[in-house]
Amino acid sequence: MKKILRVETGGARLDAFLAAELDGYSRGFLKGLVQSGAVRVGGERRAPDARVAEGEVVVLELPEKTPEASLDFESWVLFEDRRLLVLDKPSGLLMHPLGSSWLTRPEAARAESEDNLAALLQVHRPEILKARTPRCGIVHRLDRPTSGVLLVAKDPETWSALCAGFERREMSKTYRAIARGAMSGAARVQAPVGRAPGLRRVVVTSLGKSAETAFRPVARKREATLVEARPLTGRTHQIRAHLAHVGHPVMGDPEFDRPGKGECVAPRLMLHAYRLAFAHPATARPAEFTAEPPRDFSAFWRGLK
Repeated sequence: MKKILRVETGGARLDAFLAAELDGYSRGFLKGLVQSGAVRVGGERRAPDARVAEGEVVVLELPEKTPEASLDFESWVLFEDRRLLVLDKPSGLLMHPLGSSWLTRPEAARAESEDNLAALLQVHRPEILKARTPRCGIVHRLDRPTSGVLLVAKDPETWSALCAGFERREMSKTYRAIARGAMSGAARVQAPVGRAPGLRRVVVTSLGKSAETAFRPVARKREATLVEARPLTGRTHQIRAHLAHVGHPVMGDPEFDRPGKGECVAPRLMLHAYRLAFAHPATARPAEFTAEPPRDFSAFWRGLK
């Protein structure tokens, strides 16, 4: 997004001038833009501490964009009070940028060219950042292709309480997955998961951390099973690794699903965070939120044989 600014009163540092002219951006973030070459004064690059003169024209490219997905943000809200926000995250939405710069400079998330939840929260719930809530309020994460129930804290105290709840395994999580093949019955998989040497993906490995997942078939078809999965530990990708371990990978899983000739190919990872139950951090009363699988998930299931 291009911005054109005219200097009315000269003498200020370039980064200070930008900070005074643009709302919603820190001086540190704007300094980084100047250093990256995204700011020109009279068509030329300048250092952040260079002084601007009256009448000069400053042109800058702001990488922040209003994400297309943000148009639907309010429709994702399952519940909200002054302490927390519960969202039905759409598949394809990135949780936050890669790297750690957004943790110390949250506005860096808005400078990304790709939609991400950390940026959307700053735009649609600025009070979260104003309260100095860590990680823009993000308490836990779902993989980009995974849809479903997601908790966001609106203040630091709630963030700490919810994180502690996840750490103590007090959160009851239920997922729905479309697994390849017909599962014979309920199963409880106890197998360590982690990244084996030389591998980027998370797999069942003796070098991993202990993990346990309970699986229950909800419905079966010849080529797939609609599975309810309850992770009893909170390891990264454990549902995906455990289903692959028992020979029924999540359909559309780029790491594990290898459809044979003539077999159905899923358009994405068919994994959905269906239900989340926990004690509300402010009242200690039981709270439970459910998000029905999205249209693409349900349509894919209906189309299977």
